[in-house]
Amino acid sequence: MITKRLIATCLLSIGLILTGCSKDTAKPAANETPTTPSTTTTTAPAKSNQPMEMNIATDQDPVGFDPHKVPAASSLRIYSLIYDTLTRLDADLNIIPSLATKWTVSPDGKTVTFDLQKGVKFHNGREMTSADVKFSFDRILDAKTAALAKSYFTSVEAIETPDPYQVVFKLKNIDSALIANVTSIYTAIVPKEVADLNKEMVGTGPFKIGAIEAGQSVTLTKNPNYFVKDMPKADTIKFRVMKDEAERLAAVRTGKVDLTTVSADSAKLLEKTKGVTIQDYQTMEYGYLGINTTKKPFDDVRVRQALSYAVDRSEIVKTVWKDQGQVTGPISPVQKAYALNASDLPKKDIDKAKQLLKDAGYEKGFETVIQTASTYPDMIESAQVIQQQLKAIGINAKIEQLEWAKYIETWKSKEMTLLIGRNTAGTDPDRSLRFFFSTSGGANVWNYSNKDFDALTQKALETNDLEQRKKLYVDAQKMLINDSPNLFLASPKYFYAVSERLDGFVPNAASEAYAIMKTAIKNK
Repeated sequence: MITKRLIATCLLSIGLILTGCSKDTAKPAANETPTTPSTTTTTAPAKSNQPMEMNIATDQDPVGFDPHKVPAASSLRIYSLIYDTLTRLDADLNIIPSLATKWTVSPDGKTVTFDLQKGVKFHNGREMTSADVKFSFDRILDAKTAALAKSYFTSVEAIETPDPYQVVFKLKNIDSALIANVTSIYTAIVPKEVADLNKEMVGTGPFKIGAIEAGQSVTLTKNPNYFVKDMPKADTIKFRVMKDEAERLAAVRTGKVDLTTVSADSAKLLEKTKGVTIQDYQTMEYGYLGINTTKKPFDDVRVRQALSYAVDRSEIVKTVWKDQGQVTGPISPVQKAYALNASDLPKKDIDKAKQLLKDAGYEKGFETVIQTASTYPDMIESAQVIQQQLKAIGINAKIEQLEWAKYIETWKSKEMTLLIGRNTAGTDPDRSLRFFFSTSGGANVWNYSNKDFDALTQKALETNDLEQRKKLYVDAQKMLINDSPNLFLASPKYFYAVSERLDGFVPNAASEAYAIMKTAIKNK
């Protein structure tokens, strides 16, 4: 029999790490998970002959739809509604079944077996089987794909399909993050016959792709054969591209859109607007200043450390996020078991920063460039605050604003110098650290490489002991902060403006798609 400790780590890591299982959540027996998807019942509005369309304002055009390759948030929020994964997170950040009804781990921890839902159809009408699951993960693991999630699965030795409804992962070593990592939409199950996922978006998800009007909107239509009972609630979703927040505010006020994210300042403006409510949640995201560790003068760790000591992160929380956030390290504060204590995070120290620059041979400072996305106000404001703070140590930074597609291209190029951005730390510390910063990490675009860091995160991945795992991840975070390939700035709260037409929308850190799927539209 597999030990309880191994099960706690391998199968229930999200629930234990982040929030604990809710009191009403049934515990899985021994080494199995529940066999049916968990959904929260939403009271449906009265039936109407009119299609129920939800209009959502989005601040950027999507830049592609391949869930294995495209990281842009503007794309992810759309393809997350088209595709499904083997497991998923509920609103309380517990791992629950999705395309897999259950999973079983062998006593040695090196074989994980997923039993699949039967009768699940792709949007093209074909049944999804274990062959599609194997195809999807083989595609992710193929270096030619350049898949974002490839580094999640370095432990995978082979994938077997003993029958159409069972998939077996053979592992080289225990992988305490595997079940959490297959919740990622970057591991979406795709049909083996579709050649180009940017041109044919064929998933098993709650919505199908409809019309795409470049620069205007993307329309999704309800999947009437979705395998989760009574889901989704809406018939149609239209994402309307509105890059300017003032336009989004006007649209939600007038009823042109039913849902939009807004800044903390705009949330206050809308508080008394008739027919609109504001909902907020603490995200798993954080803002960062990314540093290319191979470009001079930033190839010298002392220069990167000088930047870290020059930046006052509390000012960013106050100025950029209007005190609606908190200073963070590489693991989000939401991951309470693993996040660093505030005392472990860097503090502003101008004298130390100047000494580090002097030791590195840059006593008089230098000029550089900070790049950021042109249509995200928080990124622009973060760049401006950091620009002013760096002047105190003689670094004069020019800000270059990039349009969204160019920004994504720059991020992927690994050729930037300094780049302002946002990451989702994720639901497991393996993503927060190994995915973003190991030498072979799928999202390590900073050319950062430290064999000691790699060894720490790999050892943490392979351990069954939660206390040991925590210690290893704390040590890895401190090493990362010392090396400073990124300056971790702040983890904000996010705000939604929600029309009174919507029923049951409850935002959460797990997934916007999960909240949208469960949201109904009231009859006018």
